[in-house]
Amino acid sequence: MKNKIIQAKNTFWNLPDDKRRRIEEALVLEFASQGYRKASLNRVVKELGIAKGSLYQYFANKEGIFLFIFARFTRLVKETAGKQAELSEVGDFWKIVRRVFLAGLAFVDKYPIYYQFYLQALFEHDVPRREDIIRQVRLFSWEYFGPLVEEGQRRGLIRSEISGRMVVFMIDAAMDRFLQGYARTYLDDGLGLTGKSRT
Repeated sequence: MKNKIIQAKNTFWNLPDDKRRRIEEALVLEFASQGYRKASLNRVVKELGIAKGSLYQYFANKEGIFLFIFARFTRLVKETAGKQAELSEVGDFWKIVRRVFLAGLAFVDKYPIYYQFYLQALFEHDVPRREDIIRQVRLFSWEYFGPLVEEGQRRGLIRSEISGRMVVFMIDAAMDRFLQGYARTYLDDGLGLTGKSRT
């Protein structure tokens, strides 16, 4: 995705912090609750009490707003996950994986609207650049887990005959499905994941 498309205009960044946060929160809430196609910028500006033209002073269009929010989501995920593991700690690879799962739960709890936004993008097929944004999330999983898996294989903690990409894919798939079940009870196969102890 080109940087100029996902970035807000300078007029947005020049706003006071509290106003910028209010606008961003209203936008992410709209996309998270309605999905891309049903999201209404008219509803957002009415909620904020601003003119619709103001949004276009801050963003190019609806697609630009959506991609901006998605970029914010990925930054928050990277910040959360990045605190969980260092290569020097790979002596217990699966303990790191567990910590990343717990960080995922903490992310869903701390940023539930952003996670709902992500699920809308995942499940709604008619969103701008859907394949690109999902590929971006998957690429992050490889960039994050890939070096850990390679180091784990080098140390004999993970079987070397298994493709590192396959190991990352399996971890990513399990985590994605687990977090979906945690965030939406109808996806947890009756396990009651929400509110369960994390020990």
